[in-house]
Amino acid sequence: MPLIENANSNNPIILSGLPVSVAAVYNALGDFKPLYICVVDLYNNTCKTKVEYIKDINNIKGGVSFCCVYKSGDILKEVMLLYHLNSHIWLIES
Repeated sequence: MPLIENANSNNPIILSGLPVSVAAVYNALGDFKPLYICVVDLYNNTCKTKVEYIKDINNIKGGVSFCCVYKSGDILKEVMLLYHLNSHIWLIES
């Protein structure tokens, strides 16, 4: 199932600042990365997708930014995720 896609078009609808549910994996050093992303789209549908790989990770003030690649059909697409360290919230970033 595509992530954050308009059912009536092929254009992705990325809502910056949208909180998302993320399943992440942690190692013994405390490093982490997202594995799955789950959002509710504009039509109230639950969209779940697997992160194929992480293209880039940046430590920023108060959080960590991940450039994630996921599959939509046979096409690889990118989404930026931001994890806030103090509030423990994942957001879609523009």
